[in-house]
Amino acid sequence: MGRLLSFALVAASPFGGVLAAVPLGVLGFGYPAWAVVLACVPLGYLQVIVVDLGWDGLERLRWWRAVLARPRSRLVQRLLAHCGGFWSTAALVPLLGPWVVMGLMRPAAVSQRRVAAPILFALATLSGVLAALCIAAPEWVR
Repeated sequence: MGRLLSFALVAASPFGGVLAAVPLGVLGFGYPAWAVVLACVPLGYLQVIVVDLGWDGLERLRWWRAVLARPRSRLVQRLLAHCGGFWSTAALVPLLGPWVVMGLMRPAAVSQRRVAAPILFALATLSGVLAALCIAAPEWVR
């Protein structure tokens, strides 16, 4: 039970997350790769849900709305204007993490519903590739 809990906590963690949980599950704990991939996708997406709910709570605060209302630089405006595309969102997930991607989408007024598919796709792809590497890499090293 302790191994399963530690695996789940690592997979849901915003630091490390799926990148750490897949090798831990496959190589460290000996779980089947398919089960690790199946578990990592919803656990990784849990970060998105937490950020989205936290953002809703912050939007109720007057000082937070004042911070968001301040003028932004041109670069930030351009980045926010192009947020929410499927492939750009999917590409950012492995680089920044799902929680940062959702954090970038909320100021751009992009809903979780709009970015759920690319984030889930990126998490599934990342988990699958990492699991395949964890299975194949030990054979390559020998």
